Amino acid sequence: MTLLYLIRHARSVWNAEGRVQGQANPPLDDVGRKQAQAVAARLSGETFNAFYSSPLVRARETAEVIAARHRLTVQYDERLMERRFGIWEGLTGPEIEAWKAANPNGDWWIHGPPGAENRAAIIGRAAAVFGDIVAAHPDQKVAVVSHGGLFNSFVTHLLKLPPDSLVSFHSNNTAISRIRIHDGQVAIIALNDDRHLDGVVWPLVGVAPKPQVR
Repeated sequence: MTLLYLIRHARSVWNAEGRVQGQANPPLDDVGRKQAQAVAARLSGETFNAFYSSPLVRARETAEVIAARHRLTVQYDERLMERRFGIWEGLTGPEIEAWKAANPNGDWWIHGPPGAENRAAIIGRAAAVFGDIVAAHPDQKVAVVSHGGLFNSFVTHLLKLPPDSLVSFHSNNTAISRIRIHDGQVAIIALNDDRHLDGVVWPLVGVAPKPQVR
């Protein structure tokens, strides 16, 4: 049985500005660094056998804070990077909506804008990298720091949903999802658990504090 802890990176400068990141490389901001410390403290009592991360700086910075408490070396895999979003990278939500209005005929959820990675490709990439991680760590507990789009794609794969499914699985910054995989059987134990952020400056500028949910 492999137990995966999927941890989304902490808040970056572009998260705070509401910009699409994709495979661009903004660092954590001050709130993100506090979030990384909070999730590291939350996981300090766990025992991990391996630690993986996307090499993008927002994930790497988060992973290194957590792994330091466990004296583990982080293994970086480019397949854990976020979905590539082409010409949308660096744009804000309103800028993207304006672009869509000027380009109304594309299926942007499936294919993405010019230069983007399509849904089928990122789902395949997520399936491949996690398949390799699970195969390398049977009967072990593994932490993986990555990105919301990559985790969404992995859960989509696990549930055997088609690439054009409109079902989406959101991950807040530093949220933890736990998935158990054994002999091809999958158990989703938790999704988007970020209770460790209670009392930490809450994620996005202009957004009211999150209600307490246990």
